[in-house]
Amino acid sequence: MATAADPLLLHGGDPAADLRNFRQALGQFATGVTVVSGAGEGGPFAVTANSFQSVSLEPPLVLWSLRRQSTSLAAFRQAPHFAVNVLAAGQTEMASHFARSGTDKFGGCDWAPGLGGAPLLAGVAAYFECGKISEHDGGDHVVFIGKVERYACFDRSGLVFAQGRYALAISHPGRQADLQFAGHPRDDFFLPLLARAYAYLSDAFSEHHRAEGVDTAQSRVLAFLATGSCASAQAIAARTFLGENAVQDALAKLVAGNYVAPRPPGALAITESGLALLGRIVARAHAFEAEKLADLPPADVAATRRVLKALAARGGA
Repeated sequence: MATAADPLLLHGGDPAADLRNFRQALGQFATGVTVVSGAGEGGPFAVTANSFQSVSLEPPLVLWSLRRQSTSLAAFRQAPHFAVNVLAAGQTEMASHFARSGTDKFGGCDWAPGLGGAPLLAGVAAYFECGKISEHDGGDHVVFIGKVERYACFDRSGLVFAQGRYALAISHPGRQADLQFAGHPRDDFFLPLLARAYAYLSDAFSEHHRAEGVDTAQSRVLAFLATGSCASAQAIAARTFLGENAVQDALAKLVAGNYVAPRPPGALAITESGLALLGRIVARAHAFEAEKLADLPPADVAATRRVLKALAARGGA
């Protein structure tokens, strides 16, 4: 295999040999996040899906797929219409909400009925109201194709899902060489500067995660559980802004390593070994931060830290 010599290779080979690792590899492809909804005799129903994509412009066709094990499959098969709600960047909790099983998913949601009664959610980046024209066998999924009969697009950034966690869609900062001249308009605004700084620091710190045998998702789960919270996988996903699949994968590896242990009923807690591992990661983070900031004036670093804390507090972080 040509990529075997790449020092950053995590795993590869036959997908059937390890479905969990195969799913992680698929997660390297970033997608949007949608809530697909419909309505029937039993009322409205919906699921979170990132399988949505455009098929054709003329005619306007889209598709999405649903697991055969989903409790909503029969309802979607019977409904002549469905709506694809493209979630906005701030709707991570909504994504997690509709990803869970439950009967009354719309009780606390602001929505209006669309074509065929399919719910249209408030605050989304876009929605597409579709008449179902066909469904197809997709292995362990059923693929639905619909013709878009009506749509709406809003001035909101879309929510992104990549590498097992929610992300923001922001403009790429470009090559460093392209941005090293005076007066570049990006250098006057917080958001692109923060994005560029985060990309630089995050990529540089990833080698420290690998040195401890974990990835970013596992580190986040450990950090959350270290607050003293004994929580379910769903609660961890909601509080860490990781997708539930990413949390399940992280927990499986952490439990196998004795860093996390089940605590009935249905909860998990960090172990002494997990606390020790997290302590080593934190120590690496302190040393890493000191190294990267060493040539910056301490007063500037302190002021930046205060500004970032104030902004985080405003956002409820």
